[in-house]
Formats: sequence, C-alpha cells, structure tokens
Amino acid sequence: MKRYINKFVLTMVLGLTALTSCSKDEWGNDNPEYQNVFIVAFADWGPKSNNDKTYNVAQGNLQEVPVQLWCEGTRSFDAEAFVYVDTKLVPGTDFQLVDASGNALQQNSRGGYTLTWDLHSTDATKNHRRQSIYVKALNGSKGDLKLMTFDPKDVDQDGKLRISNGGTKDDDTQYYVPNNKTDQYEVRCITVNYMVKVTID
Repeated sequence: MKRYINKFVLTMVLGLTALTSCSKDEWGNDNPEYQNVFIVAFADWGPKSNNDKTYNVAQGNLQEVPVQLWCEGTRSFDAEAFVYVDTKLVPGTDFQLVDASGNALQQNSRGGYTLTWDLHSTDATKNHRRQSIYVKALNGSKGDLKLMTFDPKDVDQDGKLRISNGGTKDDDTQYYVPNNKTDQYEVRCITVNYMVKVTID
C-alpha cells in the first residue's frame, strides 16, 4: 500500500512539473510552438485535485477565489482568460463577480468574465501569475454557483465536456481545452481543475 501511495505521489509531482516547468519541456520558451500557449486554472485544487474545491459565503459578504495563469518569463502583450458562471442564481440580483478593488466584472459577448494578465513584468512566482476574483453575495436568493474556466454550454448532449480533439472527457485522463485564442497567444484550461463551487448561505 505504501509503495502504491508513493508511486501515486510521484506521478502527480511529475505531472505538475511537466505542466509548470515551462523552460524545461514542450511548454517552454525554447519550443516556439508552445512559447505563447498558457494554462489557466483555479489556484486551489481542492482535497482530491479534481474540481472538488468548494467555498461558502454568507449574504452580504465576499468570497475570494484565486486563479492562476502558467507562464514563465515576460511578453510584449497582456493575455486575457475567461471565467464562466453556471448557476440558476441571477447575476446582479443574487451575486456579483468583483475584482480586488470591488469593481463589478462585466460579462463579455461570449458570456464569460475577462481576467487580464500583465505579462510585461516578471512575477514573484517562477512559472505562474496569480490574481483573484471575488463572489459578492447581494442579499438575494441562496444557492450554488459554479465558476469554470470553460464555457458550461460547451458540452455534448449527455452533459460531458467537449475537448479540443472533438471528443468528450469520459475517463481520468487530463485534456487541454481552449479558453481563449488570438493571433498572439492561446490560453488553455485543463480538465482536472476547471471548476470550483461557491454556495451562498
């Protein structure tokens, strides 16, 4: 049993190293194909590291939800990543998403909330930049909302997440899913950490 646990931990460490070590693998600056391909994910992976992180926020309060973008080094441009909300609650009535200054984030034409990442300067951490969004409970209805790094409408008829090769996720394999793509860069999310749940009490 101990050998199995150690093997599992080693596999997780190697997998995260491959994801975050930009300069030493295919995601690094030495590989032109992936130099401007970034990964967005929620910063807290939850107890099982599989979309199981939950938060609770009382009416009238704020809940911080940290998000990170994997990118080593600097670029001559900013990058935008999108966060989506899947809920039956009403934005602007039951809740708002706000930034660190308390400014309400607005939905864009795609239905997502835009996070802008400054890539001009180096960050304190080696391989990723971090910022937070905040869920503000507006003393309306109680309930759950899911924050996601992929569009919750991008699923098949069975509700499974579509992936970049046109299939759907039906096992424990990690896949990369497009989040935003421009002429300068591409932002992807990963299927193991694309969602957190916030419950308004």
